[in-house]
Amino acid sequence: MIEATDNKTYWITRRDQYECLMSARRMDIIDLLANTGARSIREIAALIGMKPSSLYHHIDLLLAVDLIEVAGTRLVNRRQEKLYQAPGRTLRYGLSFDDPLAFTLYSRIGDMQARQSARDLRRGLETTQVVAHGPAKNTWVFRLVGAPDPETMAKINYHIDEIANLFWSSAGQDNPLVVMSAIMAPMVRPKPNKTD
Repeated sequence: MIEATDNKTYWITRRDQYECLMSARRMDIIDLLANTGARSIREIAALIGMKPSSLYHHIDLLLAVDLIEVAGTRLVNRRQEKLYQAPGRTLRYGLSFDDPLAFTLYSRIGDMQARQSARDLRRGLETTQVVAHGPAKNTWVFRLVGAPDPETMAKINYHIDEIANLFWSSAGQDNPLVVMSAIMAPMVRPKPNKTD
C-alpha cells in the first residue's frame, strides 16, 4: 500500500520502512530515484558507482517495504529490464514524535544520515563539480547554534521547508546533482558556574 497524499509526496510512516532506510546504499537508491525518475538497476548502479549485481538485494528490500515500486519494463539488447521509481516525487519522514518508537528510529536514522553526509562531502570534494564561491556555490560545511524565539523559529522552519521545496522541484532536471542534509535538535542550555 502506497501512502501518498498526492502524486508528489510520499510519507514514510512505517517502522519497517525506517529499518530499511538504515543503509546508506538504500538511501542513495531511493534519493536518486526520487530525483531522476524511473531507472533500471544497470542505470542506478552506474549513477552511484556500484556493480548492478551488488544492488539486487537492496532493491528487493526497498520493494518489500513500498519505498520503491516497479515502473514498468523496457527492451534493451533483446532483454527485458525492469524500471524502478520512488513512490513519490518528495519523500518525507512522517513518524509522529508521539509514537514511542520515534525517538529510537529518528535517533538511528540521524546517526546514519550524519555518517552519510560525511561520505557525501568527501565524494563531492573529490569531483571537479565543486563551486566554492558566488551565487552558484554548491559546497557548504557549517554548524549553527542559536536561541531563536518562537517567531524566529517559525521563520527558520518556513525557510527550511522552502529550501526542501526548491530541491524537490528540481527533480528530473539535467543539472549536476547536489545533496544537502540537515538535522536540527534542541540543546540543553549549560547551567552557569556557581562561584563562591
